[in-house]
Amino acid sequence: MKAGFIAVVGRPNVGKSTLINKMVAEKVAIVSDKAGTTRDNIKGILNVKDNQYIFIDTPGIHKPKHLLGEHMTNIAIKILKDVDVILFLIDASKEISTGDMFVMERIKENSKKPKILLVNKVDLISDEEIEKKKEEIKEKLGEFNDIIFASGMYSFGLNKLLNAIDPYLEEGVKYYPDDMYTDMSTYRIITEIVREKILLKTRDEIPHSVAIEILNVNRVDGRKDTFDINIYVEKNSQKGIIIGQNGKMLKDIGTEARKEIENLLGVKIFLNLWVKVADDWRKKKPFLKELGYSDE
Repeated sequence: MKAGFIAVVGRPNVGKSTLINKMVAEKVAIVSDKAGTTRDNIKGILNVKDNQYIFIDTPGIHKPKHLLGEHMTNIAIKILKDVDVILFLIDASKEISTGDMFVMERIKENSKKPKILLVNKVDLISDEEIEKKKEEIKEKLGEFNDIIFASGMYSFGLNKLLNAIDPYLEEGVKYYPDDMYTDMSTYRIITEIVREKILLKTRDEIPHSVAIEILNVNRVDGRKDTFDINIYVEKNSQKGIIIGQNGKMLKDIGTEARKEIENLLGVKIFLNLWVKVADDWRKKKPFLKELGYSDE
């Protein structure tokens, strides 16, 4: 019996959440093609024979522009000291950027734990480009305990990844039951589902100025549970986009979110969504704390 914690780090939008969802074969983290989708350290738990791999999906490490961004980067950096292995993701199809090198510097500054580099999205490059990528890694990022070329989307190279992690697992422990695939609360998963639908439906019209809060859950015997949920944005124009013409966008968001939540809970529910404006909420510490985005 062996178990270990693996911090999955990298700059925004390199495929961290997609990788973890594939590893645990469950939807743990929401996924979109927008940077900054993940806001918390989210655990995805994989049990293989007697091994337990606890992957921690971290927010993308970046230079923050507001208090929310600062919180996201801080929680990603803090976890580096508390894990058994650091799994650093880069995008195989893109040149190693100053953003990737910024993440590498933060890792070197904050942890001496074993480092595995996962070159993700390898399905997008040729064998010849893989050899060039190896040279680029050595030149710009330095040495790693292991380097794995993989595709989280197509599950290529994931067994090699588990084999690379295996030597760093702790002997004689198991942290979670075999049937547990995440430590996120049900309510937190519900708010993340609603936020994901907004990101996917509104595309680039809405930046990451959206926050979700469950106001109330009303349970009455013999009836469907009712979830009252606030959607916070920073501007009236954003509110208008989310509501849409004649309320169509909000209705579509609600319908898609409700179906996924019902699949999660295994019961039918009512979902009431309300859109509120909270000016510059990402820069206000009390508001961030109320929503659970706080380092304290």
